[in-house]
Amino acid sequence: MRKIKILYLDDELGNLQSFLAAFRRKYEVFVTHDQQEAIDIIKREKPEIIITDQRMPIVTGVEFLYTASQLHPDAIKILTSAYSDISAVIDAVNKGHIYNYIKKPWDLNDVALILDNAVKYYLAGETIREQIKKLEKTNEELNRFIYSASHDLRAPITTIKGLLNMAREDVTDPLSIQYFSMIEDSVIRLDSFIRSIVQYYQNGKDVFDYQAIDFKCFIESVLKEFSFEIHQNNIKTSVSIYSKCDFVTDTFRLRIILGNLISNAIKFRRKDITNPEVNIEVFSDEKEAKIIIRDNGEGIVNELQEKVFNMFFRVSPEISGNGVGLYLVKEAVEKLEGHIELSSEVSVGTTVCITLPNKKHLLEIQEH
Repeated sequence: MRKIKILYLDDELGNLQSFLAAFRRKYEVFVTHDQQEAIDIIKREKPEIIITDQRMPIVTGVEFLYTASQLHPDAIKILTSAYSDISAVIDAVNKGHIYNYIKKPWDLNDVALILDNAVKYYLAGETIREQIKKLEKTNEELNRFIYSASHDLRAPITTIKGLLNMAREDVTDPLSIQYFSMIEDSVIRLDSFIRSIVQYYQNGKDVFDYQAIDFKCFIESVLKEFSFEIHQNNIKTSVSIYSKCDFVTDTFRLRIILGNLISNAIKFRRKDITNPEVNIEVFSDEKEAKIIIRDNGEGIVNELQEKVFNMFFRVSPEISGNGVGLYLVKEAVEKLEGHIELSSEVSVGTTVCITLPNKKHLLEIQEH
């Protein structure tokens, strides 16, 4: 078992000698009266515990421990002082520079107890730090696996889609064509789920791409991704923009929000009406943007409306979907420090209101 390293800085040689004599067998002790030498020891030895007297000739003990915390933040810092220095001790404790203090003249039994507790505190923190590193490593490996696996799965899905289109051209049997359509529906659902996994992975990163948004062009580009479904199901879309100034936000997360909400509006349209609609309104100013998406679709019963943002929650097992879309919307909104409200009525439709802060000031900082 390794010996804990202790550095003790004091300008009184008698204190250094008595400390070294008392604790050198149990700990690896470094003593010095010179502050620069103490800094060199910290850089070289990385002692787990650093002790210094408050009244030092060049800088005070509190000031020295502040410097030490920059060099070795995990070290346990202890201050020694006479009663007259108690205000400095309190100041150091309040600022978090020290773990404990030893009042002079000291009792070696009291010092031994303080050191024992300091070692336990350091070792507990070391265990936690090691566990955090392991968790971070595991999380990063898991993220890389998910991202890699998701991308590797996209290639065969694209191939299957292409083969299905080719097969339709060569086959006229109605039953076979029906089977092809069922296969395609399953492949589309799988592709949608894989896209959700990639979005979840990317949204989890603390990386932001702040840009000024032209809402009309941006929303039209998102709608274009669903042009086939919109045309096939005769869905009427409308976009109204009321903007008073430039609005800045993260483009990737805004696309997650709009894409999933529009996808849901299309997916959960009413099949018994001939005029399905998706209406999008945006109101933006210097402070924020409100994005309102309304549809006249199936709607959601009241008791389920609070659950729709939970991961993997589905309103009904019979309805297609992976239960990730609205969860991703909520996560993206929270990443952008916004909030989301949903109201819905069965057979009438659903309205989702997203409020996002204007990050214009962050874009200005980036540019400078």
